[in-house]
This record gives sequence, structure tokens and C-alpha cells, in this order.
Amino acid sequence: MEQLLPKIREVSERISSAEAKRKKLAAFIKSSDAGFPISSLVEKAVPDAIKIAGVDGGIVKRSLHGFDLVLARAVGVCFSYRNGRIADVQYHPGKMPEPELFVLEALSEMDWVHSASIIRQKLEIKNAIETAEKFRPGLLLLDGSIIPHYSDRPPKNSKARESYEELISLYTRLFDVCSKNGIMLAGVVEDSRGTRFCELAGERILPKSDSESASDMKKTLERTRDTPLLYWMLNEGERTFAFPYSDIEGESREHPLIKEFGKFADMMFSFYLKTAQFDRPIRIDFLGEEKDANRFAEAILSISSHHSGYGFPSVLIEADQAAKLAEDDIDGVYEQILASTGPLPCISKLRRDSRPF
Repeated sequence: MEQLLPKIREVSERISSAEAKRKKLAAFIKSSDAGFPISSLVEKAVPDAIKIAGVDGGIVKRSLHGFDLVLARAVGVCFSYRNGRIADVQYHPGKMPEPELFVLEALSEMDWVHSASIIRQKLEIKNAIETAEKFRPGLLLLDGSIIPHYSDRPPKNSKARESYEELISLYTRLFDVCSKNGIMLAGVVEDSRGTRFCELAGERILPKSDSESASDMKKTLERTRDTPLLYWMLNEGERTFAFPYSDIEGESREHPLIKEFGKFADMMFSFYLKTAQFDRPIRIDFLGEEKDANRFAEAILSISSHHSGYGFPSVLIEADQAAKLAEDDIDGVYEQILASTGPLPCISKLRRDSRPF
């Protein structure tokens, strides 16, 4: 470790320097006359006579010599508010329901990664549809974005492709259900790695700057994700302007799969919201119109935990607690299979998981 100390010091100094530049850049952007509001204060709308639901999933996986095992479940939680307080809590299909077991065979490493992710998302979106139809909440929140990540899109010759297309159909059905029943739908991204706000800042603000340091600021933006910059830009209870997933031409820079959602592609917007003083902003992806951003921001801010270092919607925290699974759960399933079949080669653990030393 002592040999690494010089490199650790070098890296630490580089990180500190980059953060100082980022903080300075955030102050410049916020004070700039960009012709549009960079941020706006959100009023907390105390929930009254409204249902707010959240959906999350849990998954554990085990790769074997001839099979792959996935244990997963999804849970919907619905909070009913009266006079600003939670009056009732309901779960779908129940609180900590039995997980489902999936057995996958002869998949390549990439197909295995895609398949496991798609299994979890399909369970979550099926549950979201059922939760929406069962409870008819005013607001439905997903843990994560409202569409799959582009990296989850398998190639057309993949064994996971059919399952992926079923997933897209489920998302479209969820959008239909929410649109027809007047349910506000949003996804809350806890740890966004997006860069779209930085791109927009570079396009809209830096060209208007006469500062000699504009070139350095541009380089800082190019090396920065949205949330580290917005940590310094936003105060607690502030949000950014809303921006569309897609460009004017209807093609997304970050999500090439967005066109698969047809008429809903132009109804997807995002913004960042700072819910706690010392926490990074969360990203809200919602279905609707750009003008709806404040309605989503008010509702989500009002139900986010009130810890100064952590702000996340309480209904999603509860959904996570009800849905999460532990490695012990998949270990128990494996041991029961092994007890029934005996030590067959196809269910041997991978060498990296069974080394005797």
C-alpha cells in the first residue's frame, strides 16, 4: 500500500481540483442570463386525499456450470393520504411475497446479463400495471427510469430478444393505462449517470459567454455528469427546467430505443430535483407535457424523506424494503436443488465460486 501513496495523493489532488472547477462552473451557470430559468423553487404540496404508489423489484442470481438461476419479485406499495398524513398502506401482491424462480439454459455471457435484467424489469412493469389498475393512484412512481436503459437492448439475433420485445409491449401498456386513467407516471433515478443537462448547458449558455475561460468551462462540462454539477447548482427544494428525452428530430442521444414507444416518445421529459440539503439531486423522468414538471416536483418533494443527507420518495423506500432479496435466498434454492439431483456436473458452481483456497 505504501507504494501506492504517491499515486493516491496525485489522484486526490486531481479530484479536488476538478471539484473546485465544477463548483465555480455551477455558480457561473446559475448566474448566467441564459434567457430561460436554470432552476426554480418547488413548493411542497402536502398530500391530501390522494393515493401515491411506488413499485420496485428485487433480484438475486446464480450462474452454474450448465444453468443460470434467477430469483426475483416485484412489489407495489400504495400510500393513501388524508390531511397530509398516511392513513392507509396497501401492498400488491402482498408485503414480501414469495419470489419467482427462473431457470435459464445455454446462454452466452451477454445474453445472460440481458436476460436477468429483462426478467426483473418485466416483473416490475407487470406489477406497475396491476398496481395502477387495482389502486388507481393519482401518482405512480417507478424505481428507475420510465423506459429501459439502452444497454438492456439485446441485438436482434440474441436469445433474449423476444423477451425484450415483450418488455417493450408491457411498458407501452403501462403508458396506456396511466394515460387513460389520469394517473401521473414518473420514474425516479436515485443515482443518475446522465450527462444531458451538461450538454444543454454547454449548448445554451457557454456560447453566450464572453469569458476567456469559456474553453476551460467547456472541458469541465465534457468531463462532468449531471448530478455532481447540480449538487452545487441547486439548493434544497429547487429543480432544473424540464427537458425532453428526444431531440427535435425525434431521435434520442442517450436512448436510441425511445422510438420504439411510438406516440409516447414525445411525451417523455426529465428534470433534476434536490430533495435534501446534503444529498445529490435525483432525476425524475415523467410521462406527460413539459408544463407538468412542477406538479411532479411538488408531489415527489413532499413525500421524500426528510433526512438532510438523503432524500428519496418514502413510498419507493417502502417498496424497496418489501421487494429486496438476499444472497441467502438464492443459496437456499440452490441447496434444495442440489439435494434433489445430487452433484451433477451441470449444476456445479463456477470455479471462481468454489475454489478450495
